[in-house]
Amino acid sequence: MVSLCDDVDINDYKLTPKQQKVAELLTVVDKASVKEVCYYTGYTQSVTDSLVKKKIAKYFTDEVMRIPYTVSNVKKDEVVLSPSQQSAFDNLYSKYCEDKASVSLLYGVTGSGKTSVFMKLIEKCFNDNKGTILMVPEIALTPQLIKIFTSRFGDNVAVFHSGLSIGERLDEYKRVSRGDAKIVLGTRSAVFAPLKNIGLIVMDEEQESSYKSEQTPRYNARDIAKFRCYKHNALLLLSSATPSVESFYMAEKIYNLVKLTERYGKATLPQVSVVDMNEEQMKGNFSNYSSTLKELLSSNLIHKKQSIILLNRRGYNTFLSCRSCGQVVTCPNCSISMTYHSANNRMMCHYCGHSVPYTDECPDCHQHTLKFSGAGTQKAEQELVDMFPSARVLRMDADATMTKSSYETKLTAFANGEYDILIGTQMVAKGLDFPNVTLVGVINADQMLYSDDYRSYEEHFLY
Repeated sequence: MVSLCDDVDINDYKLTPKQQKVAELLTVVDKASVKEVCYYTGYTQSVTDSLVKKKIAKYFTDEVMRIPYTVSNVKKDEVVLSPSQQSAFDNLYSKYCEDKASVSLLYGVTGSGKTSVFMKLIEKCFNDNKGTILMVPEIALTPQLIKIFTSRFGDNVAVFHSGLSIGERLDEYKRVSRGDAKIVLGTRSAVFAPLKNIGLIVMDEEQESSYKSEQTPRYNARDIAKFRCYKHNALLLLSSATPSVESFYMAEKIYNLVKLTERYGKATLPQVSVVDMNEEQMKGNFSNYSSTLKELLSSNLIHKKQSIILLNRRGYNTFLSCRSCGQVVTCPNCSISMTYHSANNRMMCHYCGHSVPYTDECPDCHQHTLKFSGAGTQKAEQELVDMFPSARVLRMDADATMTKSSYETKLTAFANGEYDILIGTQMVAKGLDFPNVTLVGVINADQMLYSDDYRSYEEHFLY
């Protein structure tokens, strides 16, 4: 950047016509980049160099931070808590005021208003000039929280997740390091935010496996959060409607356990129907959608209501097996079954990324008898389109949200009523708030019981 030096009157100097024109421009605009000065005057940088040499102008740097979100209008409305929420807040605030390292588990039913409780706690921490880290398990949850928190704290909020560009991440890191942002939102990587004085770390949906990094460096964000709270004498708040078995056990024995047993306001728990798909198949229904779910989806479309379909498997078919020898096609690196993706007509491993073009030839017996089995979100989406041709269907999974800001763009479109049905993996199952959604269908609800994880029963319960 270039600007005139302080207390400089250009009339006191004998300038060339080019220097005079540049000096007059700087008098009007106060400061500008050298490139802009050259562009608007048509001169080269040598003109500004000569002004700097005469100590009429000066060069300086003006850093412009890239803010990866839009700051909402700041509102300072008081957070209104119900009696049960207030009781939970008082308990947690007393732990926070002890000014020593501690862990609390906020265990509340879905819709009980856990977010309001820790928002008020974050507000107290912010007023004490201390830093807060709020972690969520999915990038899809960050846009909604950004809107809520920027509306209260403005640009004091920083965001950390893998969906940002490297430059945006660097700028957010600088803002936090300098103390310009004291509230950090993000996924597991947010736990490393360079806050100088941490007062509170919140882990929402603490049971999620996505808090563990399966890539180098491998770490569990919960363990890192405990360590940072210990170093800063801060409160670690774990929040969940379905806490992990070990967290709940520790909360009963060692941690502080806080419960919210009722929904906020007049909200009630939803009616749940379980449909046996074996009986459906006996009636001739071999699709992934029960007749009950089809009727309810049709009713929602008629009444202009929205629906969400959860299927925690991406791809088209979850595996391919041979009708001759019975062998399942597996990844040569991981020994995990390959998933067929219709978009690129390839069989892919969801663990290491290995992929091969689709063929009906069995790699073991070499007979052309491979058949598709199982269903992923791509197949479930196609079935929806076939059943309801006029319905506007939106799919959200790792394949459909690869581009930057795709999470926010898709969720905003759904919230604005541009789609009737949202189908996706676990990223659509947690913490989202859509008032017009009156139906949620879970396809193959028991499939996780048979996954290749020794904790599959626990994991399934958490969903």
